[in-house]
Amino acid sequence: MKLRIPFFCTLAFTFFIVPVFSQITITNVAEIAKIKQGTTFFAMSDPNSPKAKVYVELIKKAWNFSKVDCIKYTDVEKNIAPNNSFVTITANMTNSTNAAAPTETHVYLELWTTNGKFKYDPKKRKHFNQADKITIATLELFPDFTTQNNPSTLYKMDYDAVGNLKNWGKGVVYNYVQELNRLLLKAEERSFKTPIVTKEELRKVASQTLFIPEYVLVKYNKNNKDESSKQEEKELLKDIPFSCQIIPDAALNDKIVTTETPFYYLLFVKTIEDKMITITNAATGEIVYMAYDSIVSNFKTADLKDIQKAIVKNK
Repeated sequence: MKLRIPFFCTLAFTFFIVPVFSQITITNVAEIAKIKQGTTFFAMSDPNSPKAKVYVELIKKAWNFSKVDCIKYTDVEKNIAPNNSFVTITANMTNSTNAAAPTETHVYLELWTTNGKFKYDPKKRKHFNQADKITIATLELFPDFTTQNNPSTLYKMDYDAVGNLKNWGKGVVYNYVQELNRLLLKAEERSFKTPIVTKEELRKVASQTLFIPEYVLVKYNKNNKDESSKQEEKELLKDIPFSCQIIPDAALNDKIVTTETPFYYLLFVKTIEDKMITITNAATGEIVYMAYDSIVSNFKTADLKDIQKAIVKNK
Protein backbone atom coordinates (compact mmCIF):
# COMPACT_ATOMS: atom_id res chain seq x y z
CA MET A 1 0.00 0.00 0.00
CA LYS A 2 1.37 3.39 -0.92
CA LEU A 3 1.53 5.85 1.93
CA ARG A 4 0.10 9.25 1.09
CA ILE A 5 1.69 12.16 2.92
CA PRO A 6 0.99 15.87 2.41
CA PHE A 7 3.92 17.63 0.72
CA PHE A 8 4.96 19.69 3.72
CA CYS A 9 5.45 16.42 5.60
CA THR A 10 7.70 14.96 2.92
CA LEU A 11 10.21 17.69 3.70
CA ALA A 12 10.81 15.86 6.96
CA PHE A 13 9.43 12.37 6.34
CA THR A 14 11.53 10.08 4.20
CA PHE A 15 12.04 6.37 3.61
CA PHE A 16 15.57 5.05 3.16
CA ILE A 17 18.39 3.21 4.93
CA VAL A 18 20.25 5.39 7.43
CA PRO A 19 22.57 4.66 10.36
CA VAL A 20 21.14 4.54 13.85
CA PHE A 21 21.72 7.94 15.41
CA SER A 22 22.90 8.60 18.92
CA GLN A 23 21.55 11.38 21.12
CA ILE A 24 23.37 14.08 19.15
CA THR A 25 25.43 13.49 16.01
CA ILE A 26 27.41 16.20 14.23
CA THR A 27 28.58 15.67 10.65
CA ASN A 28 29.42 17.66 7.49
CA VAL A 29 31.28 20.20 9.64
CA ALA A 30 32.43 22.13 6.56
CA GLU A 31 28.86 23.44 6.29
CA ILE A 32 28.86 24.90 9.80
CA ALA A 33 30.78 28.06 8.90
CA LYS A 34 28.38 28.63 5.99
CA ILE A 35 25.15 28.37 7.96
CA LYS A 36 26.54 30.65 10.66
CA GLN A 37 26.25 33.46 8.07
CA GLY A 38 22.58 32.75 7.37
CA THR A 39 19.37 32.21 9.31
CA THR A 40 18.39 29.00 11.07
CA PHE A 41 14.66 28.29 10.81
CA PHE A 42 12.96 26.01 13.33
CA ALA A 43 9.95 24.55 11.48
CA MET A 44 6.73 23.56 13.20
CA SER A 45 3.04 23.23 12.47
CA ASP A 46 2.21 26.77 13.61
CA PRO A 47 4.66 28.94 15.60
CA ASN A 48 1.79 31.31 16.45
CA SER A 49 -0.32 28.71 18.24
CA PRO A 50 -0.69 29.18 22.03
CA LYS A 51 1.09 25.87 22.79
CA ALA A 52 4.03 26.69 20.51
CA LYS A 53 4.55 30.19 21.95
CA VAL A 54 6.71 29.10 24.90
CA TYR A 55 8.85 26.90 22.61
CA VAL A 56 9.41 29.80 20.21
CA GLU A 57 10.47 32.06 23.08
CA LEU A 58 12.88 29.47 24.53
CA ILE A 59 14.39 28.57 21.14
CA LYS A 60 15.15 32.23 20.46
CA LYS A 61 16.59 32.62 23.96
CA ALA A 62 18.89 29.59 23.64
CA TRP A 63 20.09 30.05 20.05
CA ASN A 64 22.92 32.50 19.32
CA PHE A 65 24.91 30.53 16.75
CA SER A 66 23.22 32.37 13.88
CA LYS A 67 20.14 34.44 13.21
CA VAL A 68 17.07 32.42 14.16
CA ASP A 69 13.37 32.34 13.37
CA CYS A 70 10.46 29.92 13.76
CA ILE A 71 8.25 29.18 10.76
CA LYS A 72 5.52 26.85 9.56
CA TYR A 73 6.50 23.64 7.79
CA THR A 74 4.65 24.97 4.76
CA ASP A 75 7.03 27.96 4.65
CA VAL A 76 10.26 25.94 4.53
CA GLU A 77 10.63 25.94 0.74
CA LYS A 78 10.27 29.68 0.35
CA ASN A 79 13.08 30.22 2.88
CA ILE A 80 15.59 27.91 1.21
CA ALA A 81 18.53 30.12 0.21
CA PRO A 82 22.35 30.04 0.40
CA ASN A 83 23.62 29.73 4.00
CA ASN A 84 20.15 29.21 5.49
CA SER A 85 19.51 26.10 7.59
CA PHE A 86 16.49 24.35 9.07
CA VAL A 87 15.63 22.37 12.18
CA THR A 88 12.82 19.89 11.58
CA ILE A 89 11.39 16.82 13.26
CA THR A 90 12.38 14.10 10.82
CA ALA A 91 11.12 10.52 10.54
CA ASN A 92 13.00 7.84 8.61
CA MET A 93 11.77 4.35 7.89
CA THR A 94 14.87 2.17 8.06
CA ASN A 95 15.89 -1.46 7.76
CA SER A 96 16.16 -3.26 11.08
CA THR A 97 18.26 -6.20 12.25
CA ASN A 98 15.22 -7.43 14.17
CA ALA A 99 13.67 -10.31 12.18
CA ALA A 100 10.30 -9.82 13.85
CA ALA A 101 10.22 -6.17 12.78
CA PRO A 102 12.16 -5.75 9.50
CA THR A 103 11.59 -2.00 9.43
CA GLU A 104 11.50 0.65 12.09
CA THR A 105 10.87 4.35 12.32
CA HIS A 106 13.55 6.65 13.68
CA VAL A 107 12.27 10.04 14.76
CA TYR A 108 14.80 12.76 15.41
CA LEU A 109 15.39 16.49 15.44
CA GLU A 110 17.50 17.35 12.41
CA LEU A 111 19.56 20.41 11.49
CA TRP A 112 20.11 20.57 7.75
CA THR A 113 21.02 22.86 4.90
CA THR A 114 21.03 22.45 1.13
CA ASN A 115 23.58 22.11 -1.67
CA GLY A 116 22.27 25.25 -3.38
CA LYS A 117 20.59 23.53 -6.33
CA PHE A 118 17.03 24.41 -5.31
CA LYS A 119 15.70 27.90 -5.94
CA TYR A 120 12.20 28.75 -4.81
CA ASP A 121 9.91 30.07 -7.53
CA PRO A 122 6.22 30.50 -6.58
CA LYS A 123 5.30 30.47 -10.29
CA LYS A 124 6.64 26.96 -10.72
CA ARG A 125 5.43 23.80 -9.01
CA LYS A 126 8.91 22.38 -8.58
CA HIS A 127 9.43 21.09 -5.03
CA PHE A 128 12.59 20.63 -3.01
CA ASN A 129 14.36 17.32 -3.64
CA GLN A 130 15.51 15.42 -0.53
CA ALA A 131 18.69 14.47 -2.42
CA ASP A 132 19.73 18.14 -2.21
CA LYS A 133 19.58 18.14 1.61
CA ILE A 134 22.82 18.14 3.66
CA THR A 135 22.41 16.91 7.23
CA ILE A 136 24.58 18.65 9.82
CA ALA A 137 23.19 17.42 13.13
CA THR A 138 20.67 14.89 14.40
CA LEU A 139 19.21 14.36 17.84
CA GLU A 140 17.40 11.09 18.49
CA LEU A 141 13.85 11.29 19.87
CA PHE A 142 11.81 8.63 21.67
CA PRO A 143 8.30 8.39 20.19
CA ASP A 144 5.50 6.31 21.67
CA PHE A 145 4.16 3.33 19.73
CA THR A 146 1.34 5.39 18.20
CA THR A 147 3.79 7.89 16.73
CA GLN A 148 6.18 5.18 15.56
CA ASN A 149 3.34 3.70 13.53
CA ASN A 150 2.02 7.06 12.30
CA PRO A 151 4.96 9.51 12.37
CA SER A 152 3.39 11.91 9.87
CA THR A 153 0.97 12.97 12.63
CA LEU A 154 3.86 14.82 14.30
CA TYR A 155 3.74 17.51 11.61
CA LYS A 156 0.09 18.25 12.32
CA MET A 157 0.53 18.52 16.10
CA ASP A 158 1.47 21.59 18.09
CA TYR A 159 5.17 21.75 18.93
CA ASP A 160 4.52 20.31 22.40
CA ALA A 161 3.87 16.93 20.65
CA VAL A 162 1.06 16.32 23.20
CA GLY A 163 3.03 13.61 25.00
CA ASN A 164 3.84 11.57 21.89
CA LEU A 165 7.59 12.13 22.29
CA LYS A 166 9.06 10.94 25.58
CA ASN A 167 12.23 13.04 25.66
CA TRP A 168 10.43 16.27 24.84
CA GLY A 169 8.87 19.28 26.52
CA LYS A 170 9.64 22.98 26.82
CA GLY A 171 12.55 22.51 29.23
CA VAL A 172 14.11 19.52 27.51
CA VAL A 173 13.85 21.21 24.09
CA TYR A 174 15.39 24.38 25.54
CA ASN A 175 18.37 22.35 26.79
CA TYR A 176 18.65 20.47 23.49
CA VAL A 177 18.84 23.77 21.59
CA GLN A 178 21.46 25.06 24.04
CA GLU A 179 23.56 21.91 23.55
CA LEU A 180 23.23 21.94 19.76
CA ASN A 181 24.22 25.62 19.76
CA ARG A 182 27.30 24.82 21.91
CA LEU A 183 28.42 21.91 19.73
CA LEU A 184 28.07 23.92 16.52
CA LEU A 185 30.30 26.63 17.94
CA LYS A 186 32.94 23.92 18.55
CA ALA A 187 32.55 22.76 14.90
CA GLU A 188 33.73 19.22 15.63
CA GLU A 189 32.36 15.95 14.29
CA ARG A 190 30.55 13.80 16.81
CA SER A 191 30.10 10.07 16.30
CA PHE A 192 26.76 8.38 16.91
CA LYS A 193 28.21 5.92 19.46
CA THR A 194 30.69 8.13 21.28
CA PRO A 195 30.24 7.78 25.07
CA ILE A 196 30.33 10.99 27.11
CA VAL A 197 31.78 11.25 30.62
CA THR A 198 32.53 14.73 31.96
CA LYS A 199 34.47 14.13 35.18
CA GLU A 200 33.88 17.47 36.89
CA GLU A 201 30.15 17.36 36.20
CA LEU A 202 29.75 13.75 37.37
CA ARG A 203 31.32 14.69 40.69
CA LYS A 204 28.55 17.24 41.11
CA VAL A 205 25.92 14.64 40.15
CA ALA A 206 27.20 12.46 43.01
CA SER A 207 26.64 15.24 45.55
CA GLN A 208 23.19 16.31 44.33
CA THR A 209 19.84 14.72 43.49
CA LEU A 210 19.56 13.27 40.00
CA PHE A 211 16.05 13.92 38.66
CA ILE A 212 14.53 11.16 36.52
CA PRO A 213 11.37 11.65 34.40
CA GLU A 214 8.47 9.36 35.20
CA TYR A 215 8.30 7.87 31.68
CA VAL A 216 11.36 5.68 32.43
CA LEU A 217 9.09 3.53 34.64
CA VAL A 218 7.08 2.27 31.65
CA LYS A 219 7.68 -1.37 30.66
CA TYR A 220 7.57 -1.24 26.87
CA ASN A 221 6.37 -4.46 25.27
CA LYS A 222 7.41 -4.57 21.61
CA ASN A 223 5.22 -7.61 20.89
CA ASN A 224 1.86 -6.09 21.79
CA LYS A 225 2.81 -2.37 21.75
CA ASP A 226 1.57 -2.06 25.32
CA GLU A 227 2.70 0.95 27.36
CA SER A 228 0.39 0.52 30.34
CA SER A 229 2.64 -1.58 32.58
CA LYS A 230 5.10 0.17 34.92
CA GLN A 231 8.04 -0.74 37.09
CA GLU A 232 7.93 -0.12 40.82
CA GLU A 233 9.84 3.03 41.67
CA LYS A 234 11.17 1.52 44.89
CA GLU A 235 12.56 -1.52 43.06
CA LEU A 236 14.14 0.58 40.33
CA LEU A 237 16.02 2.75 42.81
CA LYS A 238 16.92 -0.09 45.18
CA ASP A 239 20.57 -0.16 46.32
CA ILE A 240 21.47 3.00 44.37
CA PRO A 241 24.00 4.87 46.58
CA PHE A 242 23.45 8.35 45.17
CA SER A 243 20.31 10.47 45.47
CA CYS A 244 17.67 9.98 42.73
CA GLN A 245 14.14 11.32 42.44
CA ILE A 246 11.43 10.24 39.99
CA ILE A 247 9.54 13.32 38.83
CA PRO A 248 6.53 13.76 36.48
CA ASP A 249 7.64 14.67 32.97
CA ALA A 250 5.77 18.00 32.99
CA ALA A 251 7.22 18.92 36.39
CA LEU A 252 10.75 18.25 35.14
CA ASN A 253 10.21 20.54 32.15
CA ASP A 254 8.82 23.27 34.41
CA LYS A 255 11.78 22.89 36.76
CA ILE A 256 14.29 23.29 33.91
CA VAL A 257 12.86 26.64 32.78
CA THR A 258 12.07 28.08 36.21
CA THR A 259 14.86 26.93 38.55
CA GLU A 260 17.96 29.13 38.65
CA THR A 261 19.97 26.70 40.80
CA PRO A 262 21.82 24.21 38.55
CA PHE A 263 20.66 20.60 38.76
CA TYR A 264 21.04 17.41 36.73
CA TYR A 265 18.48 15.13 35.13
CA LEU A 266 18.45 11.84 33.27
CA LEU A 267 16.82 10.99 29.94
CA PHE A 268 16.23 7.56 28.43
CA VAL A 269 15.92 7.00 24.67
CA LYS A 270 15.03 3.59 23.27
CA THR A 271 14.67 2.32 19.70
CA ILE A 272 14.17 -1.18 18.33
CA GLU A 273 17.93 -1.57 17.95
CA ASP A 274 19.53 0.32 20.83
CA LYS A 275 19.11 2.53 23.86
CA MET A 276 20.83 5.60 25.27
CA ILE A 277 21.04 7.07 28.76
CA THR A 278 22.04 10.73 29.18
CA ILE A 279 22.54 13.12 32.06
CA THR A 280 22.12 16.84 31.36
CA ASN A 281 23.12 19.96 33.24
CA ALA A 282 19.78 21.80 33.31
CA ALA A 283 21.43 25.22 33.62
CA THR A 284 23.64 24.92 30.52
CA GLY A 285 21.99 22.14 28.51
CA GLU A 286 25.31 20.29 28.30
CA ILE A 287 25.02 16.51 28.13
CA VAL A 288 27.62 15.44 30.69
CA TYR A 289 27.07 11.68 30.47
CA MET A 290 25.93 9.45 27.64
CA ALA A 291 25.92 5.66 27.61
CA TYR A 292 25.03 3.70 24.49
CA ASP A 293 23.86 0.08 24.52
CA SER A 294 23.16 -2.02 21.43
CA ILE A 295 21.15 -4.45 23.58
CA VAL A 296 17.58 -3.17 23.66
CA SER A 297 15.85 -3.16 27.03
CA ASN A 298 13.71 -1.02 29.28
CA PHE A 299 15.30 1.34 31.75
CA LYS A 300 16.82 -0.73 34.56
CA THR A 301 18.53 -0.44 37.92
CA ALA A 302 21.66 -1.60 36.09
CA ASP A 303 21.66 1.66 34.11
CA LEU A 304 21.84 3.64 37.35
CA LYS A 305 24.57 1.35 38.64
CA ASP A 306 26.56 2.07 35.47
CA ILE A 307 26.29 5.76 36.30
CA GLN A 308 27.54 5.02 39.81
CA LYS A 309 30.51 3.11 38.37
CA ALA A 310 31.33 6.11 36.16
CA ILE A 311 31.11 8.43 39.18
CA VAL A 312 33.46 6.25 41.25
CA LYS A 313 35.90 5.82 38.35
CA ASN A 314 36.12 9.57 37.76
CA LYS A 315 36.36 10.83 41.31
